Amino acid sequence: MGPPVRLDSLKPEDDKRRLFLVTAEDTPDALMRVLGVASVQQARLRALSAAPEGQHMAIRLEIDDQGDARAEALASRLAACPAVRGVGFGWRQ
Repeated sequence: MGPPVRLDSLKPEDDKRRLFLVTAEDTPDALMRVLGVASVQQARLRALSAAPEGQHMAIRLEIDDQGDARAEALASRLAACPAVRGVGFGWRQ
């Protein structure tokens, strides 16, 4: 086992995360569909929240950054999910 790593010694770029904001239908299986897409794309989920918003569900996913190409691929796959009505993504601050 290697030496312990101090959390305060980590550079900010070592903890880069992508934030995906998904608007989906407010149906019993919408969240599971979105999580299924993230799982198939092997996204490492770090935070999740979901709440009804009017007639839709607002889903917020924070995942470990795996590069621009992977983020765009995940966004594209999420947008293609039948329950999803919109996807936006960027960096978590």
